[in-house]
Amino acid sequence: MTVFLDSNIILDILLKNEELYKESQQLLNLADNHKIDFFISATSVTDIFYIVNKKIKNREKTKEHIKLLLELVSIAGIDEACIKNALNSSWNDFEDAVQHESSVQIQADYLVTRNTKDFKTSFVEVITPGDFLKRFAS
Repeated sequence: MTVFLDSNIILDILLKNEELYKESQQLLNLADNHKIDFFISATSVTDIFYIVNKKIKNREKTKEHIKLLLELVSIAGIDEACIKNALNSSWNDFEDAVQHESSVQIQADYLVTRNTKDFKTSFVEVITPGDFLKRFAS
């Protein structure tokens, strides 16, 4: 199974968002069983690096967090077709459109996000971390 993770899921974990950390961490722990291939977009890596480093103010620690993350997730590319498709879409939020196009390119079975309303017209099934866990954690 191929699962695309929105940046907010990774940020919950790396920034230890008290309300959301546990659920997101449980989701990412499913990568250990190798039945699920998790992906984030290439642009997510740069966004995550910027946000985490801004918060913890430690570039080396931020790099270590990203390196550990990349042991659990793969990177879905962002190419010209992805950008053009996002630009030509009717999506209001360009970043979400790019995330969506990246998930389509890798033929993701699911796009996991906390902001399901932002992905209403997705071609990929959109699901929250909690709903994903209920469906697949057993």
